[in-house]
Amino acid sequence: MDETAARSRPEQAARRNDSGHRPTDAHPIRTCVGCRRRDRQSHVMRVVARPIDGHLTAVLDERRRLSGRGAWLHPDPACMETAVKRKAFSRAFRGPVDTAEFAASFQAHLERRDGRSVPTVPPESGSAPYGNPMSTQR
Repeated sequence: MDETAARSRPEQAARRNDSGHRPTDAHPIRTCVGCRRRDRQSHVMRVVARPIDGHLTAVLDERRRLSGRGAWLHPDPACMETAVKRKAFSRAFRGPVDTAEFAASFQAHLERRDGRSVPTVPPESGSAPYGNPMSTQR
């Protein structure tokens, strides 16, 4: 790689070795639509626009498998508020998108993920606090 190319793209030059290939520890990088910071794909959540009742609605893609254009968002309420306020989802999906329902599902997802929600199954219903609940070893 010549010196002028390395100066014009320092970020790219830092990620590549002398042969021009990416190092084996490279991870996909995504930009959060809320705070606009770049982060590893594993640190952000994917959001897609799905047609619901005749209009596009932002939906959290927990498994990252839904088809269509995706937007990426940090799992942080501040990033969510900023993205909604700046209308970043409409810009990312290239059209008007309803985010009202998404805000509630986003908050519920964070509570589930952090373990702050109330369990829906009582502990005495067969779930063991340790080990496999279906285990025959006692």
